[in-house]
Amino acid sequence: MSMFRYFIIASFSCFVMHAQSGEDFHLQKAGFDKISLKTKKDTIVFLMSKSESKVPKPTVLFVQGSLPLPVIFYNQEVSNSLIPFSIKEYSEKFNFIIIARKGIPLIGSYDKDANGYLDANGEVPLEYLKNNNLGYRVSQVQSVINYLYNDKRVIKDSIFVIGHSEGYRVACKLAESNTKIAKLVCMSADPFNRVTESILRERVKGFGTNNDEASQLEIDNLIDVYKNIPVSKITYKDDIDFNNWLSYNEHMSYESLRKFKNPILVVYGSADIGSAHNDLLPFLLPKSNIKLKAYPNYSHNYEKKEFDVNGNPLEDSYHWDEVFKDVVNWLTL
Repeated sequence: MSMFRYFIIASFSCFVMHAQSGEDFHLQKAGFDKISLKTKKDTIVFLMSKSESKVPKPTVLFVQGSLPLPVIFYNQEVSNSLIPFSIKEYSEKFNFIIIARKGIPLIGSYDKDANGYLDANGEVPLEYLKNNNLGYRVSQVQSVINYLYNDKRVIKDSIFVIGHSEGYRVACKLAESNTKIAKLVCMSADPFNRVTESILRERVKGFGTNNDEASQLEIDNLIDVYKNIPVSKITYKDDIDFNNWLSYNEHMSYESLRKFKNPILVVYGSADIGSAHNDLLPFLLPKSNIKLKAYPNYSHNYEKKEFDVNGNPLEDSYHWDEVFKDVVNWLTL
């Protein structure tokens, strides 16, 4: 084989390998298009599901939780979006949107990035940390909704926002004065804030002991931390981590829900301690536009503990698809 022919074959092989591992390849395989939205001060990257139909459709914008995760994951067999439920059977009925986290690559591998992306130094990127707060995430989603509102593929009065975990709090804050959201779905989070979630977890931990003095001390400390927010805001005004924490604890999510006039669905598993306070929403918000749907024995990601006939633990079963089917039924009422 001549050196020239070898060079051509080697170059072609490299091109094929790159084509099958690059961003466009994984987006195509996962069934999404990438959109870069430039604002005056930012560039927001989000994905929109592909569709064979050109007819405008209702649109589901999924707001994910708190980890620094890529929005497309791959291994040798598959490339999937971070959206935790299957969208295949709904892709001709809805557009699906997910927004990339600032500072995190769009594409990641299951082996390397499933617990959170780390840079070459083994650290979470600073750009992510600086923008890992409620205010930035809300502004991101609002910008994308404004874009979608003028997109010909989108039915304007059928933009639905689904927020899960930290995304619950983002969705609540976003909806305060947003008239472009037709329906809101809040999933798997505490309707107060993260401090109250921690207090509840500590109290439940205390129930399992003969002496809950340690739990009470921790609860007292958490309450003091919350009460001292006005002073801490001054002391730690330049601290990135504190300001990120503050953004999710200074205000109560249920107070944001009070301001939203359109239908709201709150979804959670009864085995998810961090969501248990949602049981109180009918007392906090006695409004006819709020519906609660609790799933017995399901946890934070709608996983359920399974056991054999002898009571030995088996692998958890996951029920995101079941839950989303119920959400779709509610969205299309």
